[in-house]
Amino acid sequence: MYHDDISAYAQLIVHSLSLRKGQNVLIRSEPVHWPLVNEVARVAYSEGARFVEVEAEHGELYKARIECSDPEFLGFQPRYLHQRYQELMDDRWALISIKNPDDPDLLAGLDPERNLKARKALLDVQYPWRKLLHADRFQWVVVAAPTPRWAARILGASSDQTVSADNEALEKLWQIMRPILRLDRDDPLAAWSENSRRLAERAQALDRLAIRELRFEAPGTDLSIGLSERARWVGGSAVTPDGCRFFPNIPTEEVFTSPDRSKTRGHVQITRSVMVMGELVEGAQFHFEDGKVTEFDARVGRDALAAFLQTDAGAGFAGEIALVDVDSPVFRSETVFFNILYDENAACHFALGSAYPGCIADYSGLSETQRRALGINESTQHTDFMIGSRELTVTARCSDGSTRRILRDGRFDL
Repeated sequence: MYHDDISAYAQLIVHSLSLRKGQNVLIRSEPVHWPLVNEVARVAYSEGARFVEVEAEHGELYKARIECSDPEFLGFQPRYLHQRYQELMDDRWALISIKNPDDPDLLAGLDPERNLKARKALLDVQYPWRKLLHADRFQWVVVAAPTPRWAARILGASSDQTVSADNEALEKLWQIMRPILRLDRDDPLAAWSENSRRLAERAQALDRLAIRELRFEAPGTDLSIGLSERARWVGGSAVTPDGCRFFPNIPTEEVFTSPDRSKTRGHVQITRSVMVMGELVEGAQFHFEDGKVTEFDARVGRDALAAFLQTDAGAGFAGEIALVDVDSPVFRSETVFFNILYDENAACHFALGSAYPGCIADYSGLSETQRRALGINESTQHTDFMIGSRELTVTARCSDGSTRRILRDGRFDL
């Protein structure tokens, strides 16, 4: 069964990119995903890829560096990386990111200052490339795939289980993920195309309302987020400047936009765990004034949250606001995945850090001064925090002064 799942999943992943003949492909993955990586490469070459490169994201190696390196070396990044990312930009390499570690708790307890120093150095090197990625200048997709220890963590199984128990947890996780990924459909890609159409229609309906402010109300939350006149809602597939349509996230159940960074105020209680700087953060809460986080706390992982907020000047401001209702298959699975790709598609959320250029009308023609005046947040970071629940109400204030209920009891009310 695993081989059938992996084969079907690889087909979906590659086809979601709409690869051009002769295009290069970068796969970023932990070694635990090598069977899926191998199958993805086979499909990519069959679809006309010129070259497939794999970049190993090895959690154990990163942990060894943070724990054991001389502090003066933590900010080092080799010179060839600058050239590598420049080539990725120049040749518009497509990106496949298999974004889940086998052990979600592997990096828990790392010294936050040492972790921040190493992460920031890499983020600085990647920043120009990530800006193009967020602007959809090339095709990219983020996915996750079941692994034994991830399955055990999600399902609450013992960490010292037998191989047989590992396989049982893995199969249970596949059972949960198949309908979320639409792999239980005769044509998964067609199912995602239909879902994309539904999300695009929802985004268009929100655009027609000309929303200038959203208010989120739930137990522990009373948060207002302002939008600029240039804000546009996005959902489903994306399109490169030369007209290539692709799916950036699988799964995706959200419609989202970029707020004015100076117009967030109030307090918010986070409703799901989130990985921050490689560490699990639970029970987080924030207070905003004039757009900036002025107070914060967390039941677990507060030091990681503090380090994140110190990354750069934009890390304490919102760069995205997304609406997801309780009809999402991820929410209906009643599963916490300890993985941002899945957990963000279970609930409404906001992101601290960089804005998405595709959510700003005529972004490419704006100068840095104009972007700043419009409140478009820029940062090397972008991390989502979930605030949705069955108790959430979202109300919009529109440009004509009217108000409109958008979500009631966690469900769209458009």
